[in-house]
Amino acid sequence: MSTSASPRSTRQILFALLLLAGNTVYASQILQMSRPFASGEPGPSFLPALLCVFVYVAVLCILGAELRKPAAAALAAAEGSEHVPQVGLLGPVLAIALTASFVIGFLYVGYLPAAFVYTALIAGYFNYEESGQLRRAALIGVVTGLCVTLFGWLFFVQLFDLYLPLWEF
Repeated sequence: MSTSASPRSTRQILFALLLLAGNTVYASQILQMSRPFASGEPGPSFLPALLCVFVYVAVLCILGAELRKPAAAALAAAEGSEHVPQVGLLGPVLAIALTASFVIGFLYVGYLPAAFVYTALIAGYFNYEESGQLRRAALIGVVTGLCVTLFGWLFFVQLFDLYLPLWEF
């Protein structure tokens, strides 16, 4: 294993450190809110605190993977997908566009269709990018979309009695 990091690994490590810094600033703001279960129910700081924990875990995973990755594997990963041209640009642009569409869709069509379409398309795209099998990627996207949408609904509505907007035309 080489000790020098490839440009791809260096970018991933810098990205993780930027996430760490941003998340720490975000977490410091949560400390000014009331405790999540101070009144016996999840308060306004519950989901932001949960998000912060998730991002800290993600940062640890990114750093761990990048620091253990051999330089040759990092260089091979930098070449991109053989199935999607310009994957280095297309993936992030698509993720940003789909996230913006989800936010807009959430306001106009409600949680269920917006969450399903968003997660199905994100999961389908990234699976296709990796495997190159369109039918398999579409099937995985639909199953992922159904599971994430159902889990989200159960989490908010059933567990915490927080109702999500439905279709509001």
